Amino acid sequence: MLIASDKLKGAELMGIDQSVGSIHDLLFDDESWVIRHLVVDTGHWLPGRQILLPPPKIDASDWPAGTAKVPLTSQQVKDSPPVESDQPVSRQMEIQLYQHYDVPYYWGPAGATLVGSGYSPMPLGVGLMPLDPNIADQPERTHLRSVNEVVGYYIQGTDEEVGHVEGMLIDDTNWSIQQLIVDTRNWWPGKQVLLDREHVSGISWADATVSVSLSRDSIRSASEYDPTSV
Repeated sequence: MLIASDKLKGAELMGIDQSVGSIHDLLFDDESWVIRHLVVDTGHWLPGRQILLPPPKIDASDWPAGTAKVPLTSQQVKDSPPVESDQPVSRQMEIQLYQHYDVPYYWGPAGATLVGSGYSPMPLGVGLMPLDPNIADQPERTHLRSVNEVVGYYIQGTDEEVGHVEGMLIDDTNWSIQQLIVDTRNWWPGKQVLLDREHVSGISWADATVSVSLSRDSIRSASEYDPTSV
């Protein structure tokens, strides 16, 4: 099912014994366009702390109602590996995280293709050999990006700048980002359109822009976004 990123954010995660927090942000891989981590705010019972939660731990969800279930106790969440919000997420940190929550790694041995690469990613963890957690030199995860950060980025078409990123549509089965929700109100008041992720040709973090392989007219004729449909 496709769900808008703004409807995921704020959703309360119900654990086995209590609510363990709410989704504050989503971290996605800007090469495969798959959500790799949920950033969970535990402020109501662990003040001042956020944790990362692998999406496969979502057991059941009612996104319209703003809730989802996770098969975790509050103690398991409390014991989650600490994450520094101002530091990049390293592979070693991800190894500790995935071991703690007992879910398969989404990457394979050196040289293997990442699960989720391409436009229609496989479910997380399918068909992978376990990665040796004792590998010493694990590169930093420089391709993990925040959805909160990208919302607001300008859309750069092939001929001119057109609107900005308002949100994303995410498949909650395999956690792939399928479409960008683009607000065009700076040149076409009141309209939001959907752009398939395959049209994204690049992201400039320095310039806060998402470049797409479409002209202004093509973007203008794109499907209009109806927030009541997702």
